[in-house]
Amino acid sequence: METDLPVFQQIPGHYHPTPFFLTKEMLGGQNIEIAGGEISDKIGKPVAAPHTHEVPEIYLLISPDPGGAVIEVVADGERYELTSPATMLIPAGTVHHFVTKKAQPGSFCLGVLLTNGVSVAAE
Repeated sequence: METDLPVFQQIPGHYHPTPFFLTKEMLGGQNIEIAGGEISDKIGKPVAAPHTHEVPEIYLLISPDPGGAVIEVVADGERYELTSPATMLIPAGTVHHFVTKKAQPGSFCLGVLLTNGVSVAAE
């Protein structure tokens, strides 16, 4: 059981340490990590420069009310607008980042990283 959450880790491309709610070290080394957080204070403020991961990432955008959060995702130069609730797969090696366009309090964007034992944190 883990109770001291989130765990902050520096991720390449991210401007500040990223809050993780599940890391590969927790719960017996599962091949999944979950990072992210509440985004209502991040409107118009990117949390990362365009970057890549060696593993696939799934964006999970949720808010208290449907349509309560909107993010613009740029993946390999293509722009996508996600409106909550929404998910988007970012394949391994894809250059990506997002900017929050709208977020009511209690809106979250989580990155579900399918790690296969590879850590995304900076060593």
